[in-house]
Amino acid sequence: MLAVRTYAPGEPLRIEEVPLPTPKGTEIRIRVGGCGVCHTDLHIARTNRIRVLRPLTLGHEVAGWVDAAGPGAATELKRARLAEGDGVLVYGGWGCGACTQCAAGEEQRCERSASPGFQRDGGYADYMLVPRARHLVPLGHLHPDHAAPLADAGVTPWRAIQRASAWLQPGARVLLIGFGGLGQFALQYLRLIPDLTVAVRELNPEKLALAGDLGADLGLLMGDEALVELGLGGPADVVFDFVGNDQSLDYAARNVAPGGLVSVVGEGGGRYEFTFDRLPVEASLTTTAWGSFADLREVVRLAKRGRLKWHVERMPLSDAVAAHDRLADGQVSGRIVLVP
Repeated sequence: MLAVRTYAPGEPLRIEEVPLPTPKGTEIRIRVGGCGVCHTDLHIARTNRIRVLRPLTLGHEVAGWVDAAGPGAATELKRARLAEGDGVLVYGGWGCGACTQCAAGEEQRCERSASPGFQRDGGYADYMLVPRARHLVPLGHLHPDHAAPLADAGVTPWRAIQRASAWLQPGARVLLIGFGGLGQFALQYLRLIPDLTVAVRELNPEKLALAGDLGADLGLLMGDEALVELGLGGPADVVFDFVGNDQSLDYAARNVAPGGLVSVVGEGGGRYEFTFDRLPVEASLTTTAWGSFADLREVVRLAKRGRLKWHVERMPLSDAVAAHDRLADGQVSGRIVLVP
């Protein structure tokens, strides 16, 4: 089968023929229907900032069909009401299943996690192995090559917004920095909450126009800070940074209100010197990574009900290198999905 693999940071990706994996124990083999191309994939392939075990097949935003199962998987598949041929979305937070975080349903926080596209082979391939049926969400009528982005671009902003719920009260002012795949989902989730004023800061005018179509109250091209307070009526109670580089972090900190929240979602490699007097008084700074399995199920439920819109551009798996180059150059408006 075909797989796209990384062997060392900064080295070109290799598109290789590799053996078809055989599921053992509780493992389930997935025939990949589509795998989203995420900025994190770029960081993994091109830098050494993220905990990764190489050589590695990339891809953590995966959907496909149940293809085969190990001898110990039957009970869990039955419990999950899944059978061979069913369409599924792969939950990527593969925890140990035994620690406090896993027991609480927060596998994505597990210190011993081994996730697809990071420590285990992921979905830039014709097939992949998933450890257990509990990591699969049934897709119903959703097609895998369209649903794949829900596994990260969909669930990560959902998680960030749920964690910010104490700040997202009626009348709250919200600033989104970056309107790529994750930011577009985030705006739609925020529009489900009544009486918020939402501004979007973007460098791309086409993405800013899309933000207006999806319900943004204010668009900030290049991020004129005078317009933040003018348009929102004051500094933002919550800032969601979907970029995460030095400039965006600094911009977020300058535009959050006293007692407000800066939620860093994008893994842009930025740093911010967090000292007592850098942020406004009693403002909070936090991060978000993926979401829980329950979070992902809720996102899929919304998608099945037609409450979400997202744009997918399908590219052949063999064009993975070109897909990375386009994403790095800012030439992607929604989500590229690699299709075997």
